[in-house]
Amino acid sequence: MLSNNEAKQDAAAHDSPLMDMQAKPSGTSMASNLCMKVSRGGKKFPFEVDLDYTIGDLKNKLMELTNVQPKRQKLMLVKGKLPDDNVVLAALSLKDNQTFLMMGTPEANVFKKPEVMPEVYNDLEEDYVPDDETFANHSLNQKNLKKTIEKCEINVMNPLRPGKKLLVLDLDYTLIDCKVLGVHPTFEVIRPGLHEFMTICYEYYDIVIWSQTSWRALEAKVTTLGLLTHENYKVSFVMDITSMFSVTSQRDGKPFKHQVKALDIIWSKFPVFSAKNTIHVDDLSRNFAMNPRSGLKISAFKNGPVARQTDRELLHLAEYLANIALNDDFQQLDHKHWKKHRRQ
Repeated sequence: MLSNNEAKQDAAAHDSPLMDMQAKPSGTSMASNLCMKVSRGGKKFPFEVDLDYTIGDLKNKLMELTNVQPKRQKLMLVKGKLPDDNVVLAALSLKDNQTFLMMGTPEANVFKKPEVMPEVYNDLEEDYVPDDETFANHSLNQKNLKKTIEKCEINVMNPLRPGKKLLVLDLDYTLIDCKVLGVHPTFEVIRPGLHEFMTICYEYYDIVIWSQTSWRALEAKVTTLGLLTHENYKVSFVMDITSMFSVTSQRDGKPFKHQVKALDIIWSKFPVFSAKNTIHVDDLSRNFAMNPRSGLKISAFKNGPVARQTDRELLHLAEYLANIALNDDFQQLDHKHWKKHRRQ
C-alpha cells in the first residue's frame, strides 16, 4: 500500500504534461517546424513547414517558391506514389533538412505560343555515322569527358532496379516531333506506340531520357507529355544538354567538331551499368561517337500529324529490345541492322 506522500507523487506524475504526451496515441504529434529543401532545375530552395501541414498545403508552399501550380508539380518526396493532398506530413517518415526533387513547369512557361517552343538543335544539321572508335581515347576528348563527369549531377527520380539493363532514350525526333509540339494536339506529336513501347521496355530496362535541349525545355516537354507520371512505367532520371560536351571526330576524312552524349558519364555515377548492359537510342548517330557500339539509330519522327499514320518504328524497336535483353553482353551485338531483326 502506498503512503499518503507516495500516493500524492503518483497522482501528480499522472497529471503532468509529460504523461499526457506519453499517453497520446502514436498517430498524433505536437505541431513543430520541419526544415526542408526542394531541388528544381538545378537549384535548391530552402523552406520551413509545420508537421501538421497537408500535402496540399506543401504544394501551395512550393508554388510560392517556384511559381509551379500544384496541379503541375511532380514531387519525389517519399518512395512510391505520393499520398493524397489531405494526408498530413506528420504521417510520413520525413527528416529534418531533407532534400527532395520536384519536376513541373511554371504556368508562364507552359506551351501556349509557337514562338516559345523548346529549342531544337538537330533539325537541319547534317548527321554522320561514327566510323572510328579510336578517337574516343584522344587526350582532348578524354579531358572534356573528365570535366563533364566532375560537374555533372544526376537526380534519380525512381530507384534503379537490380538486374535491369539500361536504356538511354533521346527525346526530340526519336519519341516526339518536337517541332510541332504546342502547335498540334499532343497525341499528334507523340510517336505512335510511345507509351506501349516504354511499358514493354520497362520490364527489362531502367529508362533514362537524355535530350539535347536546355533543362527548362526538357522539363516542360516531359511534364506535358506525361512521361514521368505514367502508371505502367517509370523514368529513372533525365539529362539535358549540360551533360553533353564537344569532341572532334572525323567525317569524310576531315576533323568534325560536334557534341556527344557520352555514356561514360552515366557509368561513372552508376558502375552497375557499362557497355555490356547499356543501349542508347537516338535519331542522330553522331551522338554515339564516344560509345559507337552502344548506339542504335532510329529514323527521325518528323511531320508527326502525317507520319504517324504509317510510323511503326517504336513497335518494332520494342520487340528488338525485349529480345536482346536476354544477352549477357551487348558488346557482342551489332545494332546497325536492328530493323532486319525478327523474333525467332
